Amino acid sequence: MREFRLRVDDFRQEFRDSCPYHVTAATPEAINAAYEKVDEYYTKTFAMISESERLRNLETLFDLTESKFKQLDDCRVDLLHLKKNWDLIALIDTQFDAWKKTLWDQIDTDGLIQQTRDMAQKQTHPNVNKEIKGYKSFQSLNDRLKNMSKILPLIAQLHSKYMQERHWKKLMATTCKAINFASPQFCLDDLIVLELHKYEADVEELVESAQKEDKIENKLKDIIKAWDKMKFEFEMHKDTPILTETTDIVELVEQHGMDIQTMLSSKDVAEFRDTVEKWSHYMKTLEIVIDKWKKVQSDWRILRPIFIESEDIRAQLPESTVVF
Repeated sequence: MREFRLRVDDFRQEFRDSCPYHVTAATPEAINAAYEKVDEYYTKTFAMISESERLRNLETLFDLTESKFKQLDDCRVDLLHLKKNWDLIALIDTQFDAWKKTLWDQIDTDGLIQQTRDMAQKQTHPNVNKEIKGYKSFQSLNDRLKNMSKILPLIAQLHSKYMQERHWKKLMATTCKAINFASPQFCLDDLIVLELHKYEADVEELVESAQKEDKIENKLKDIIKAWDKMKFEFEMHKDTPILTETTDIVELVEQHGMDIQTMLSSKDVAEFRDTVEKWSHYMKTLEIVIDKWKKVQSDWRILRPIFIESEDIRAQLPESTVVF
């Protein structure tokens, strides 16, 4: 019996060292290996339990105090816990694997977020798994769930209509990983590979920037389109065409000038900075030209009767008349 107790002590230590309490990998190979190890120690444990029962029967036969082997009871309980632990891992990671091949335009992020939330609350919450919450394999499962719960809302944001090719390239630069986002086979797994949960703030900023860039681009297009159609109006004064009322044009110059300055003050203008700065120069130039034009025209209208219509003045100031 003393020799058997020593064997039980050794077996318990071997059980603790060899069973998959703390295997953090969750590949199909790792899951299969974990189940095989649990099966192996199930067989070994119940072989030891059978031997302990045989020895206890001998103790009863010889009217000896029945021995207790708590280590074997602990092994039997741990086997149940390990089976529950790896059933959860297999269930959830198999579900994740099933999601991975979902094509980009078919990803139902709202549905997947709800399923992930249900898994976290009803299946893997530590409060309903107190007996296994100390296992690193279980903790790793919860980490994967937490990561997925962060990734899915980010994927929903990346579905934004404002995302352009340049934004996907920025995302790859941020994550230091390459994806073929233009491929017809682009799927959820490609985004999981990016480990977006590590770049939550970057993704949110990228999508927000894409939206702001779109606003800048559309406003810039509107400004360019407006000036493509803009014309100065003239009327005849005596025998000379002169510029008519420019209030509407001046107001548009001022408005577009302010719009362009607002664009230039935005950190999201980088993609269009050259064009925006060019139009900023146009607006400033146009404002100066109109102002000078109106001043010259006003002076001309005052001086014309003097130099053109007055023979006396022309006679008295012949050189000035020529200059005029």
